[in-house]
Amino acid sequence: MPKNSTAIYLRCYPEDRWEMMSHRHALEGLADRCGLARPILYLDNGTRSTERAPRLEHLLADIAAGWVDTVLIPGTWVFALCPAAARTTAARIRTTGAHLIEMTSPRATLQAA
Repeated sequence: MPKNSTAIYLRCYPEDRWEMMSHRHALEGLADRCGLARPILYLDNGTRSTERAPRLEHLLADIAAGWVDTVLIPGTWVFALCPAAARTTAARIRTTGAHLIEMTSPRATLQAA
């Protein structure tokens, strides 16, 4: 994996047999429009927001190691259904110096520039 990569994080419960393909394609399109590297997918499929999320943990470790510097998400709900818990994870990502870009944000393309 190259340093300073772009990542997509998705979590779905119950398990989505299509692995959130529409979300993934929309976020890949956002990355392309913003001139970002092709994103690496981190998907916790079938994982409740209250359970351990192994791919999220892997993403956080890759951010801490400097492998990922931009994370694309459809909204903070992918981290947790509880807004406070979701904000905590989002803040953790931003604190490491990574850019967190939400697709639902009207500023999504501005933040990536």
